[in-house]
Amino acid sequence: MSRADWDALLPNYETIEAMSPEKLEAAGQAAEDYGMNIGFGIAAIGNLLAGTATNDDHGLDPDAMSDLGWLLETLGKLSAKLADTGNGIRARRAAIQED
Repeated sequence: MSRADWDALLPNYETIEAMSPEKLEAAGQAAEDYGMNIGFGIAAIGNLLAGTATNDDHGLDPDAMSDLGWLLETLGKLSAKLADTGNGIRARRAAIQED
């Protein structure tokens, strides 16, 4: 079994090339919107972590911190893949408009 990767879920170059202009627009908007949401979510997690770390009554659970670390790694990879997908979609839309 191969390792899980966001590439299996998001469109690759060939798929982007075959998309209609309407699907390109929808996919581009989704990549932009989801990318922004992930960024804001990561910022919110950072805010919560900073608040929790300075709270003397409730310490940080090591298991929860480990899980959070893996979540942030995964979200970072997804965010990068969404940006890459969005760039490919924008390039394809620009090429279509030139034709």
